[in-house]
Formats: sequence, structure tokens, C-alpha cells
Amino acid sequence: MAQSQAAKAERTEPKKESVKAEEERQEEIEQVDRFKLTFDDEVVKKVTAIATRQTEGILGMSGSIFQGLTERFGGTENISKGISAEVGEKQVALDIEVIIEYGKSIPNIYDTVKTNVSDAIHEMTGLEVVEFNMHVEDVLTRKEYEEKESRGTSQSPSTDRVE
Repeated sequence: MAQSQAAKAERTEPKKESVKAEEERQEEIEQVDRFKLTFDDEVVKKVTAIATRQTEGILGMSGSIFQGLTERFGGTENISKGISAEVGEKQVALDIEVIIEYGKSIPNIYDTVKTNVSDAIHEMTGLEVVEFNMHVEDVLTRKEYEEKESRGTSQSPSTDRVE
């Protein structure tokens, strides 16, 4: 009977080796958690915007109606309009909305933007772009785009309101 109690105690008590290994793993986890580099979504969006705008054939970024109204009524231009980013610890997923120059190859522009953005994000942050979606919002000639932009920035809110 004494032998069966000793065997039972041996089965229920953790071995000293496994306890020590578990403590070492916990220490490693705690040390890793003390040093962490993170990025705000807005940082990744700005890097994306700059890399995208530097690509031949991209006239501009498009955004929501709300963003356009904010800019039109005295807000400053949001460089990251038309970009959404989901930033994790090691990876990022991006959706962008662009205006393309008429006459340019959209598939080639997509490939170039994807490469430029992925390279810039990886170089600056170390993050890997695991998803990249580009939505073409509009196609304009450069002249049409410049006219549209100059009209948009020169318009001011109307003061002829009826109350």
C-alpha cells in the first residue's frame, strides 16, 4: 500500500524538470513583452500614400464624401484619404482608392503600386504587406484632374444661406 501511495504521489506531482522548463518559457515571454515596437495605423497609411502618389499614372487618392467635405470647408488635405489599414504586430492589410490617369495601363499601375508600397512599408517598419487591394475610383486626363483639383480647393463655403 505504501508503494501505491508513492506511485500515486509521483503521478500527481509535476516533475522538477518540467516546472523549471515552464518557468524559463515564462521568463522568455516576459522579456519579449518588455521590448515592443508598434505602429499607429496612420503611420502606415502615410507611408502608403507617399509611395502610391510617387507612382507614374496615379493622379491622386480618393476618399469618402465626408473627407472631401472636410477639405472643402476649411479642413486641411488628409494625405491618407482613400486608404484603410489594418496593422498587426508583423503584418499589414491595405485597401486604397485611387484616381488613374487616362491612357495608362491599370494592371501595370496596380503591380507597380503594390511593389512600391510593400517595399516602402517593409523598409521603414519591417512589416509585411499580406493583403493589398486597390479600387480605381475614377479615370481622368491629367488636365481634367488638375482642373477638378483647382476648382475643389478654390471653392469656399457659401455665405448666402437662407435661415
